[in-house]
Amino acid sequence: MYSRNLILFFCYIFLVSPLFSRGENIGFCLDVKGFVQRDGKIRNGVLRKGDPIYNGDKIITGSNGFISYAFIHERTSAKIFENSVVKINTNMKNIGSFSKLALFGGKVVIQSEEMEEEPFTIWSPSSTCKFQNGHIIIEYKNELLYDNNSYCLFTVLNGVSEVKNNISGNIMYVKKGRSVVSTMNGKFLELETFRNSNEIQKTLMIKENVK
Repeated sequence: MYSRNLILFFCYIFLVSPLFSRGENIGFCLDVKGFVQRDGKIRNGVLRKGDPIYNGDKIITGSNGFISYAFIHERTSAKIFENSVVKINTNMKNIGSFSKLALFGGKVVIQSEEMEEEPFTIWSPSSTCKFQNGHIIIEYKNELLYDNNSYCLFTVLNGVSEVKNNISGNIMYVKKGRSVVSTMNGKFLELETFRNSNEIQKTLMIKENVK
């Protein structure tokens, strides 16, 4: 399982790293709380309210960290919660722009409006999610004690999202008010909205044991 995860990670870096090479300003921080830092080609270090976000920036939040930011080329905003690692990219085209966010761990909330051409894309080790004109919560958990049960949880607050499991290639369309878990075993689990991730972990373990 570890070797498969490692192969997926390096395949992802090889495929998308050319897209992260440009360093233009693509957004700005609306709010920052706690420890939040960036690793980028233009700037590194602590992020503060009002700071620009550059193409290819990696954002890391600590145990008390939180950041919200808005894209300047499209009507999309993002909130990144504690203990998260994300990398941001915007690809400019003649017809407009489209953005991608790679989620390596933690929790993000994305809201987009008036997207007519390309959908907003969120990548995680288990899944790829695309949506337009919607509002979605994405949480990726890499459970070290239960590696087979690493998962990405998608909860759609508005609109419809396409979720593809990167292992099996299966696709689900998640509607408003629904949640789905996409696992590193290539499976989808449709769930009610749980109060905490411990309940998700218990459900995943039950599903794996009952075959």
